[in-house]
Amino acid sequence: MPLQPFLPGLSAPATPSRASHMSASLLHYPDVSSGVLCENAKTLGHASELLVDSVFARLGIPVASFAEHSPFDRMIWIGSNCLRVQVKGRHRMTDGGYHFDIKRGYQRGPNGTREYDRGDFDVLALVGLPHDIVKFTASWSKSHVIRGHEIPGLRNRPGASLQQALDALGLSGTTPADCAI
Repeated sequence: MPLQPFLPGLSAPATPSRASHMSASLLHYPDVSSGVLCENAKTLGHASELLVDSVFARLGIPVASFAEHSPFDRMIWIGSNCLRVQVKGRHRMTDGGYHFDIKRGYQRGPNGTREYDRGDFDVLALVGLPHDIVKFTASWSKSHVIRGHEIPGLRNRPGASLQQALDALGLSGTTPADCAI
């Protein structure tokens, strides 16, 4: 099969780029080393956000993404309510579940990590990326867990935990089907 020619002024890279190496290193995800997970943290974080977007799309919920350094990743509209959503992803189960420490920043970054302020977001989307699951919660806690026994239910009814989060926020009369911009 012939290769498509490059646009005028653009040429193929002389050697494989680091980006292509990183992509190849994820071919066996989730069975990759911790080093590969760290090297690809941004890419995998983006994958978690896209999975959450997919759940919102399947539920008919309008969604908008926000800048990387915002205290929330997404904004959704449920009826006349606008909710801020923070997405957190995990790649490995420990002690029978996906464990989440809810902090801002990156521990190896120049500012390290810090706690969120109470009003930074309304809903938390916890992602178990290897199982393609999302658990929504409005519970304010420094840590959360998706237990292994929850996985089948989260997979079979991706909107159920969102409905529980809406109920906890006092939006029990509102369902994801009431969404509109």
